[in-house]
Amino acid sequence: IVGLVRGCALVDNDNVDASNNDHELQARALSCLLQAMPQISSNPHEIFSVVQLPILQKFTWNAFINSGINFSSPHMEATFRSLLSLDFDEMCTSSVSSGEKRKRTSEDTTESSNDVQSSTIAHLLEAAHLARKGAVRAQHGAVIYIPSDTNGETQTKVIGRGWNHDFLLDRSKSKKNKIVLHSEAHAVVDAMSNHGEDECFEKLFPRATIMIVELESDYAYETCHPCPKCDPLLRAVGITTVLHTTPFGRIEELDLSPANADLFSNENVSIPLSAACDEQKIKCKKLQQA
Repeated sequence: IVGLVRGCALVDNDNVDASNNDHELQARALSCLLQAMPQISSNPHEIFSVVQLPILQKFTWNAFINSGINFSSPHMEATFRSLLSLDFDEMCTSSVSSGEKRKRTSEDTTESSNDVQSSTIAHLLEAAHLARKGAVRAQHGAVIYIPSDTNGETQTKVIGRGWNHDFLLDRSKSKKNKIVLHSEAHAVVDAMSNHGEDECFEKLFPRATIMIVELESDYAYETCHPCPKCDPLLRAVGITTVLHTTPFGRIEELDLSPANADLFSNENVSIPLSAACDEQKIKCKKLQQA
């Protein structure tokens, strides 16, 4: 069904001569998706965890309305439109691209749960955007974020970003030519580069969540729980709360606790983490002490 949605997204919405039948086809494709996943009808934000954003951005607004999606409040519709219009290429590290929630007005006081969800979806969308940068077979992206209180409002702040990619190794130190740096290792070292190792290990990582995304072609998502290398790496650095995509629109949560710094001596941790540090040209004291 998601493939059908992708096919209907190819309609040229900018063509003034496009027939109404083309736009009705978009609405029918979305309607089929809603029949397969009825939870989207009442919780529209979930469509972003089923269909990749660039595909949804090709649909007309009327297609969403005519498909049967129900916006229970003006705030929910506004948040949906905001997510739909995200452009990470332009936004870079702006507050929206990092998944921070917009400030709520007095009329929004009943929408706190939807705010939390939309923030989670925004992190998923950024991780998916990062995954598209990968030039390796498995397109994974990851963002690490923490709670952040701003003016008395609980928001979230991204501290590290990463994606799967090749890194050429120093042949004087390794028998291999290259290593695939996984998105989790890349994001961990990106956070260390941005905020410092001590700050990350003492204050940030223990309360951080990592969102991991795997792309299925250019239109859907796949399951991507941490692999046997990234699982111990995350536990070693102290990030034990994991969210990841599935093919069914559900964002699964994993608890990797307890954290275990002894895992730094495990080569499944030390090798990729050391390579990621070399790429960023930083040193990791935890690794050196292991």
